[in-house]
Amino acid sequence: MTTEPGGHVVLAPHADDAVWSVGGRLARWAAEGLRTTVVTVFAGPASGPAEASGTWREAADPRVRRAEDAAACTELGAVLVPLGFADAALRSGPDGFLYPAPRRLLGPRHPADARLLEEVRAALDPLCAGRVTVHAPLAAGGHVDHRLVRGAVEALAPGRTVWYEDFPYRLRGRDHAGLRPRTEPLPAGAVERWLSAAGRYTSQARAHFGSVPALREALLARARGHGDGDGQRLADRHWLPVAGGPPEGGRDPRRA
Repeated sequence: MTTEPGGHVVLAPHADDAVWSVGGRLARWAAEGLRTTVVTVFAGPASGPAEASGTWREAADPRVRRAEDAAACTELGAVLVPLGFADAALRSGPDGFLYPAPRRLLGPRHPADARLLEEVRAALDPLCAGRVTVHAPLAAGGHVDHRLVRGAVEALAPGRTVWYEDFPYRLRGRDHAGLRPRTEPLPAGAVERWLSAAGRYTSQARAHFGSVPALREALLARARGHGDGDGQRLADRHWLPVAGGPPEGGRDPRRA
């Protein structure tokens, strides 16, 4: 599958990453009539027979997450392309799950995942081809799946990539080394559509924030922080190469 010229392709490690992190811009692009594609990379079924029910892994249930992703992207007018890779929380081998505890997801990549980087790159290559602007995660927080997506895309479209801040992870200086920030105001209408779509990820809102209203407040707090701080002007921040110019054959990422 390839995308239409001049559009936006947002690469999401998991369902919710694109809409939570880039949703204000997704809503704005839809209002402008721009074609937008959300590619959710780790959206496939569990990679083995290990049992996930009754544990923290239930929050990664691919059936629930894909349904939430589809509802949110439909609301924002984005085309959703879910890929078949299993979430790290659901990847297993002969000895059971590769990552036995949530904190291990933020640590070294399991040796069994060694081939994943090239497999993900090969799957993303045709989706990132052509005159499109690619939006990819900085991998703030260090989640193994986010690192895999960043590593896969770095060589695919270096002149057409805009880097976004993974919400709700904490951004550190090393995450944006060699990049410069770009802050862009979010229209009020786009913010409302974004917050509404973000609330579609009920399972993740409850897992991370306790409720959808709490998620909404956290998203607004970030938009206020990137705006004028008092809520009168809301904005989004993304990152570009220090020497970056217009994308190769696409839109200027400074207007992304």
